[in-house]
Amino acid sequence: MDIKRSSGLILHPTSLPSKYGIGDFGKSTFKFLDLLHESKTSLWQVLPLGITDEIAFSPYASKSSILGNPYLISLDYFENEISNKDLLKTLENLPIDHVNFEKVYETKNKIFYELSNNIDLNNDEIKKFLDRKLIKEHIVFKTLSDKLKINWTEWDKEYLTYSIDLYNHVISNFNHEFKFNVFTQYHFYLQWQKVKEYANSKNIKILGDIPIYVNHDSADVWLNKDLFDLDENFKMNYVSGAVPDAFTTDGQIWGTALYNWDNHLEENYKYWINKLNILLENYDFLRIDHFVGFFQFWAIPQNESALNGHWRNGPWKSFFEIVSKKVPFERLLAEDLGVELDETDKILKEYNIPGMLLLEQRIPNGADNEETEPELWEENYAAYTGTHDSPTIKQWLDNANTTQLNAFNEYSNNLIEKFSEDVWNFISLIWSTPSVLAITTAQDLLQLGSDARFNVPGTEIGNWKWRLSSLDLLKDPLNKISKLNEVYNRSNS
Repeated sequence: MDIKRSSGLILHPTSLPSKYGIGDFGKSTFKFLDLLHESKTSLWQVLPLGITDEIAFSPYASKSSILGNPYLISLDYFENEISNKDLLKTLENLPIDHVNFEKVYETKNKIFYELSNNIDLNNDEIKKFLDRKLIKEHIVFKTLSDKLKINWTEWDKEYLTYSIDLYNHVISNFNHEFKFNVFTQYHFYLQWQKVKEYANSKNIKILGDIPIYVNHDSADVWLNKDLFDLDENFKMNYVSGAVPDAFTTDGQIWGTALYNWDNHLEENYKYWINKLNILLENYDFLRIDHFVGFFQFWAIPQNESALNGHWRNGPWKSFFEIVSKKVPFERLLAEDLGVELDETDKILKEYNIPGMLLLEQRIPNGADNEETEPELWEENYAAYTGTHDSPTIKQWLDNANTTQLNAFNEYSNNLIEKFSEDVWNFISLIWSTPSVLAITTAQDLLQLGSDARFNVPGTEIGNWKWRLSSLDLLKDPLNKISKLNEVYNRSNS
C-alpha cells in the first residue's frame, strides 16, 4: 500500500451532524476534515457509499456496486430551489443522535423528485456524465427497479437485457424516475468529488470500502447474468454466508449472489477490473471486504441453513495475476479477518497489500489461545482497535474475561503514552504497533458503550443508525490523537 506510517478514523458520513436528519456531504463534512487535519490524522475511512436497501439500510447491500447513496447529498446547495419548506422542517425536526432512515428517505425523495423535474438531459455536463457506459447502465436498472418495484427476474422479457433501445424506452416511458436517478447520481458525484478534493488538500486520504459480493437484485447481476451462479430462471442456486465458528455457532447467511468464477476467467476478470477502477476514482484507497472469498468461500443452498453449506475454491491463482496488470494494487487494503490461509498471506506479501489486525480479536481469551503481542505485529498491516462490526472498546472491556483483561493490562504496561482510562490505553496500544496504519472509531474516541455500536453482524434491525450530535464532542479526543500521532510517529505533517 502506497502510504507512510499514519493513523485514521472510521466514521461513516451518515454519522456526521447535519440539520437534515442524516449526515451528508454538507458543511459538517468539511469541518470534520478540518478537525482531522488539526489532529495530524491522515486517513478517513468510510463504509460503502452506495444505495442501501430499505429494510436494514445496510451500506453493504446495494442495487449497484458503483452508484452513490442519494441521501448523502447535502441540501445546503439547494435550499433556495426547494419550494416546499415544510419538507425541510420535517427533516430539521428529526433526531440529531441517530438516523430515522424511513423518514429521511421518504422526505428527501419528495425533495429530489421536485428538484429533478428541472434537470436538462441535454445539458453538456449531464450528457458527459451519462456517456460513461457503466453509470448509464446502472441508472437504467435503478430506474426500472424503482418503477416496477419487483425483483428483476419477474420483469417482462423486454426489460431483462440492457440495450440502447431499452435505454431510450426508459427515458420515454419512465422519464420522471429516470430524471430522479440522473439528478441524484450526478449531484452525488459532484458533491463527493468536492469532499475528496478538500480532504486531499488537507493531506487526508480517503479509504473506501467494497463488499466482495453483490445483491442478486442489483444492476451488477442483471447486466452480467453469466458471471453469477444462477439457474435457468436466473434465480440463485446457492447464496453467500459464513461458516459456523466459535462466535456464530449456526453460521451466517448473507444471501448475496455467488460468482461463476470460470466465466469471469474467460473474460479476463473484466467485470472486476472495471468495478475496482471506477470505484478508485472516488477514493485514494479501497478496502475489499471478505477478501478471503477470493481464496475459498462458503456456499449455502438457497433457503437452507448455513450449517448445510460447503467450501468452494476461489479464483486467486489467476485473479490476482490478471487483475494486478489493470488495477493499482498499491491502493488496496484487504479485510482478511476470520479464516486464515497460507495462500492469502502469500498474495498479500507478493502484492504489498496490507491485511488487518483487530486488537479486540488478538487478545488471548484462554490458556490455549496464543496471540502475538501488539509490539511484535508486522509492518504491512492496518491495526484496528475494532471496526464498524465490532463492539465498542468500552463494551469489549465490560465483557472481557479475566484472561483477556490480564493480557490487556500486561500489554499496556509497556506503553510510552499511557492514560488513566482503559479505552485510551487500548487506542494507544494500536498507535504503538509497528503496523503502517493505526485506526479506531469515532465511538471509541468518545468512550461510548454498547448503545453506540454501529452494526451487529447477523442482525437486520437497529444497525447503522448512530450519529454524532455535534462535532465539538470530537475536539478534546482528537487533541489526544494528535499527541499519539506525534509520540508514535504517525503525524500527517
